Amino acid sequence: MSASGFVEMSMVRRAKLLALVAGAAVMMPLAGASVLAQDGGPGGPGGPGGAGPGGAAERPEFPPFAEVIKGLEPVRSTADGQQSMWTLYKRDRDARLMAELPRNFESQRIFIATTMAGGVPNAGIQLGETYAYWKRFDKRLALMEPNVTVRSTGDAESKTTEERLYTDRVLLDVPIAAMGPGGGPVIDLTALLAGESDKFFGPVTAGANRRLLKIEKAKAFPQNIEVAFEMPDRGGRLVTIYYSIRLIPERGSYQPRLADPRVGYFTTSFRDISKQDRDTQWVRYINRWNLEKRDPKLEMSPPKEPVVFYIEANTPVHYRRWVREGILEWNKAFEKVGIINAIEVMQQDAQTGMHMDKDPEDARYNFVRWTSANLGFAIGPSRVHPETGQILDADVVIDDGFVRGWFRTYNELLPQMAMTGYGAEVLSWLDRNPQWDPRVRLANPAERDLLIQQRRMQQAAEAQEMFQRAQAHRDAEPGREVPIMALRSGEPLMFGVTAGERRDGMIESRSARCSAILGKSIDVALMRTTMDAMGLLLDDEPAEGEKGDQAKGEDKKDEKKDDKKAPAKPRKKEVLLDGMPEWFVGPLLKDLVMHEVGHTLGLRHNFKASSIYSMAQINSEEHKGKKPITGSVMDYNPVNINFGDGPVQGDYSMISIGTYDYWAIEYGYTSGDLKPVLARVSEPELAYGTDEDVSGVDPRIKQFDMGSNPLDYADSTMKLVQSLRGKILERIVKDGDSWQRARDAYLLLLSRHIGAVRIAGQHLGGADLVRDRKGDPGNRTPITPTDVAIQRRALKFILENAFRDEAFGLSRALLEKMTVDKWFDEGGLRTLNEDPAWPIHDRILGVQSSALTALLNPVTLQRVFDNEVRLDPAADALTLPELIDSVTKEIFSELDNLRGSSARQPAISSLRRNLQREFLERMIDLTLPDAGFSAAYKPISNLVVQRLRDLRDQIDKVKNQGDPYTRAHLNEASLRITKALEAQFIYNTNMIGGGGLPMFLFGQPVGAAPVGQQPNQMPVQAPVTP
Repeated sequence: MSASGFVEMSMVRRAKLLALVAGAAVMMPLAGASVLAQDGGPGGPGGPGGAGPGGAAERPEFPPFAEVIKGLEPVRSTADGQQSMWTLYKRDRDARLMAELPRNFESQRIFIATTMAGGVPNAGIQLGETYAYWKRFDKRLALMEPNVTVRSTGDAESKTTEERLYTDRVLLDVPIAAMGPGGGPVIDLTALLAGESDKFFGPVTAGANRRLLKIEKAKAFPQNIEVAFEMPDRGGRLVTIYYSIRLIPERGSYQPRLADPRVGYFTTSFRDISKQDRDTQWVRYINRWNLEKRDPKLEMSPPKEPVVFYIEANTPVHYRRWVREGILEWNKAFEKVGIINAIEVMQQDAQTGMHMDKDPEDARYNFVRWTSANLGFAIGPSRVHPETGQILDADVVIDDGFVRGWFRTYNELLPQMAMTGYGAEVLSWLDRNPQWDPRVRLANPAERDLLIQQRRMQQAAEAQEMFQRAQAHRDAEPGREVPIMALRSGEPLMFGVTAGERRDGMIESRSARCSAILGKSIDVALMRTTMDAMGLLLDDEPAEGEKGDQAKGEDKKDEKKDDKKAPAKPRKKEVLLDGMPEWFVGPLLKDLVMHEVGHTLGLRHNFKASSIYSMAQINSEEHKGKKPITGSVMDYNPVNINFGDGPVQGDYSMISIGTYDYWAIEYGYTSGDLKPVLARVSEPELAYGTDEDVSGVDPRIKQFDMGSNPLDYADSTMKLVQSLRGKILERIVKDGDSWQRARDAYLLLLSRHIGAVRIAGQHLGGADLVRDRKGDPGNRTPITPTDVAIQRRALKFILENAFRDEAFGLSRALLEKMTVDKWFDEGGLRTLNEDPAWPIHDRILGVQSSALTALLNPVTLQRVFDNEVRLDPAADALTLPELIDSVTKEIFSELDNLRGSSARQPAISSLRRNLQREFLERMIDLTLPDAGFSAAYKPISNLVVQRLRDLRDQIDKVKNQGDPYTRAHLNEASLRITKALEAQFIYNTNMIGGGGLPMFLFGQPVGAAPVGQQPNQMPVQAPVTP
């Protein structure tokens, strides 16, 4: 052995001996990584380099670099040998990964992007990102998060204030294991990224078994490192967590662009405390790519650096064409601003090896990823520079489950359709009145009690979380108050949900808010059902001219053939993609890809874009194949099935990006003057409204509707639903099919039925909104109440399609067939608690109660009341008395004729008796002291009380007429009204005083009586004169 080797070995032995005496190991196994990170490691208290017998000066500050990386192999990923961002060393045996940072590590700004890469159904989704830098504190490194939400662009004094008050935040800290030969610190990446993964991935890795940790990937490049670990989660399932850590690029030539509320872009915002002469201190930049002309002098120039998307290798070959077309469609918009080939597409392919060296999780590359979890989801998130809004990385993830949309659980779909469009105020009301909540009323009866109890617990947890989030905002920005309701979520109620992870195993991402694919999934199911019913799902594509006739209305009667008529073009061999014709599902996928790629370019949803063309225009020769069916792919556009809406079958889905999309890209990416761009805001085809508008008053800013008058689309939908119901037994259920398909088909159509009623309900108390500013061309009024004739038509639509027995298309033959298959395994869980005999009364009442919620919730009533003031007193208006009176007359219409009935054919059917009882409970709820917080509460309550008096008088005149069922029902109804008016028989009385969920639900106690009250004692309120 050489002298130098002997000396080095002696130093190592001495260091180990000192470490043992001091009680701190120089090297620890992974199981102790978190302890090492928290309680000090090499160089920490009691370790080498610390104070101890003999004095610290005799020992090195850190262990030798060679000893720390002993047994570890360097990670070399670059073919040309370039120096990587950090130098990595790994040992697979015990999953040890070390990183040597460069000497200038404290000046680096890094971007830590996290992804669930495996073990969850929606693997591949961007989970989050962290903007950070390292700061040394003696023998430890702190990962710091810069404060970018408050800045100063003003004088030196305001910048000093910013630095003093709005400081950076420590995310976590790690010990320095050694100093590398390049002069930078060495840290344990296993301890940081695996041991502290909960701080990046939340509950996904909480309780994970890190003793079985495995390094799945470790790559180092000049601008980034890519690291992935596999570990069993708390349930034993192997999950893969992925980190893409890259240097934040210098701004270079990129210039942030101010956002404008008239054009929908995601934004990066901050508060500029130096701005004292403005209405607001907030500065908002749009999120966009740094796309510039390579040669600014050219009218049409390629970009300096294009946006490149890679289509993942596991995308099925038969779908690649449509994915590619959906991405490249956006180049048409960039050409309008003089940039050609702004977006490029590369196909990753395992067979040829093309681009297989690129990792989809690598933040340097933009991927369109394809999964087969059969969950039917799609998102298009992007990661941006937190100071400028420059988009740095984007991915689209698509699950092919939407193509198999007919496999959906339609029982779970019904509440989602009924809840669309409700805002925070309505959600708050539903929390206190679960008997009004569609999520409860449309749930499986066996699950409702559990659902209510769970909601009570969630409510308390959500309230605490909202206050904590608001407090965090206040702590981060002193003096700033955050409205609590701005932090409220209206997510569907689900069982077994923990923060970050859902019952279906999917991981909640901050970006997972796009529901466009939900509509596409329903579209596929509806189209398949329509084609089955019309006999068009064959091996041959319909001949030219036949597609347009497939759903124009009633079935065609047999007609004599005209010998002189030219023969139809011969059918051509149909191409089916996963059981659906390519001519339908291909463009539908292209539509979906255009939508998600739009998000990656910075665009927000535009839910008003579907209102620019009438249904007749969409289904016309002038429009078909020449114009998109709506103004933007960023809307949730439903499939267009022509059912008597026009002379031809128009395009089923968006064939290209819309007029609004061109305009939005022009605003975000033009290098010219923005004033002429914004001056076009009043053009009808540029209508815009986004997510925060959906719960507002404008009935044209809604999801899953279509047409300049959405009621036309609702009418068309109901006609289609009624037609298809009549074909379930004969055409939709084929020989050899399970009869469960009859129930599934009915529930699918019921979901569209509910959707049509929802569209109509959003017109009541509505108003047309525009985002114009004073002086914009057209001088449009920002708020214009919806035309009274349209509101009355909407009300009539609901009354006829939600409250009449015949609206539901139930026949004895159909009800006898609507059963379910039972399997006692995981695949049969969704039907395990379902009654094989479909619960007719419960499910129909659930739909009707949802319609009553749409009509009579306090927010809708308040909007109707407010519109009375907005309109000139001489103008016609839908008033509260008219609304309440119309609903009452429709629901109790049988009171006009009760004679000639029998027990077998009662004057009031069982479905209608249930509806009338439900309606009385709703009316009584509106008389209670906590029926609402708004100023409209008392006028509403007074009107309801008066209408109940009138109704009781009307009932009393006929309550002893008719059949036994009817007489018993009407006498009970009269008594119920009387007791309510006397305040001696009040439902949900323990709600008085506010707060919490009610203790009575559907007349049954679900909790203890209030303090000071006997369990069976009703609280007494001052009586209302009957």
